[in-house]
Amino acid sequence: MLKFKIRPLLLLVSITCMLMGSATAQEGPKEVLKRGVFFSTEEDFVTQGPLPAGGPIISDGDLLNSAGNVYMRNNELLSRFKVRFDLGLDAADVIDIKGRIVAFSTELDHPSGLFTAGDLLATNGAILPNTALLAVFKIPRGIDLGLDAVHFIGKQEDIIKFLGVVKEQGRQFWLEKPEALSELFKKYGINIWFSTEGTAPRKQREEPSFLDGDLLSAADGAVVGRNALLLPSSVPAGILKRGVDFGLDAYTAPTRNYKMARERGLFSTEILFEGRLRFTDGDVLKFGNGVFATNYILIQPFEPKAKFLGLDALSIPIR
Repeated sequence: MLKFKIRPLLLLVSITCMLMGSATAQEGPKEVLKRGVFFSTEEDFVTQGPLPAGGPIISDGDLLNSAGNVYMRNNELLSRFKVRFDLGLDAADVIDIKGRIVAFSTELDHPSGLFTAGDLLATNGAILPNTALLAVFKIPRGIDLGLDAVHFIGKQEDIIKFLGVVKEQGRQFWLEKPEALSELFKKYGINIWFSTEGTAPRKQREEPSFLDGDLLSAADGAVVGRNALLLPSSVPAGILKRGVDFGLDAYTAPTRNYKMARERGLFSTEILFEGRLRFTDGDVLKFGNGVFATNYILIQPFEPKAKFLGLDALSIPIR
């Protein structure tokens, strides 16, 4: 029995140290496990491990920690948005762990129309409509392409200030003046990397400017990483050349520096691959370099009866 409990602990320490980089690797197990890795699953389940606050049932809308803890329940994430229902959790970026400031998106629209599943939300009450995120991509207003992955670039204090302004202006302002977002990015020196659930609309015979498997930059309309670049050359990723778009369900990095966030990026796809390099849509993958950790390693501390629960949101704590 003792052997069973030690093995997951050692696995978790090893994986989390690698995720956090060399600075974290020098910390003790307790410090590493205290922060862990934040994620959500695609399926509800019952934890067989330590009983979390609120009971053993864990929703696909709860934000979990790889140390085996429930960081925030779905109703806590949505406490500023006047909703009584679990709306799921699609993307998440934990900006401030102690302050419980999280940027995220839901699987379902707000039942009263306060926001859509494509809008970027924050626990401070901010709502940034999908159309504002897509403004620099020249997407026609009114088109909502959904929101799958999100990762902020910039200093923590500037990101928090940015989210404060987004909240103060209100969703309607950003719907009417989505182009104002570019100036706000410049003012605070930040960016939002994200992915969509849909492909950019295109004119007949033209190639779409991006696919739902591409990592996008909201500040300048650039494609940070095509799906073909995210995955190794042995994987047939890339519609135009290799034939398949694997989607981009989550993206994170142990840094908010532009260059390093690409080099050390981790992500998950929407579909699996069963070639020589095998991975599932619940595994954590390395930017351009294959599998980093399986889905089971993330969920193992919760001791679920299933060995695969999928992966939606993914966020690495940043000091």
